[in-house]
Amino acid sequence: MKIDLIKDAKKLIVLFLGYGFDKSSISHLELGDYGLLVVSDYSNLSFDREILANKDIYLISWSMGVWAANLALKNTPLKVAIAINGTPFGIDEKYGIKKDIFYKSISEFDFESFKKLCFLGINEQKFKDFTFNKNAKIELINLYKNAILPCENAISWDRAYISKRDLVFDNRAVLEYFKDKARIINAPHFIFFNFKSFGEIVEI
Repeated sequence: MKIDLIKDAKKLIVLFLGYGFDKSSISHLELGDYGLLVVSDYSNLSFDREILANKDIYLISWSMGVWAANLALKNTPLKVAIAINGTPFGIDEKYGIKKDIFYKSISEFDFESFKKLCFLGINEQKFKDFTFNKNAKIELINLYKNAILPCENAISWDRAYISKRDLVFDNRAVLEYFKDKARIINAPHFIFFNFKSFGEIVEI
């Protein structure tokens, strides 16, 4: 996993991004008095939790980042845990992306089409400065190898945001998993343009 410490602070937002995205995708969000650590690129799954020592951790995880956070932060005390358009199960017939659909995204790899699914008509000027993983297919293959393995939820989730127009994760599966913790938002898979600050996401 790639770790970028954007700002150090006692109140630390730990953001697990979705597949292919990096820190450039959330640079528009105001931090206020929070610190920010961004986790991305799941080409390998090593995560050194030492960086989290003596921090109050506010977890935000998006898409396959929900699965990655569940893997990396097992037994880690969290002030708040937020899931966005994903579940701890990643690839799963009931609560995630179905295995055959995920495999098709590898066998018919087309990252530009994937980006279009994430943004669904959002003005391209809004994400023209985003950068993406140049080794996106390697990351995708590694996710497939690992996210199909059986797993258990290890995090006590406080809230889940679910997009009405999500064409990447099946929003019905996410809603079925999180039930009364879910909040529905009129957005595509990439939800972060619906917020101006990280505080809006984590402050319940």
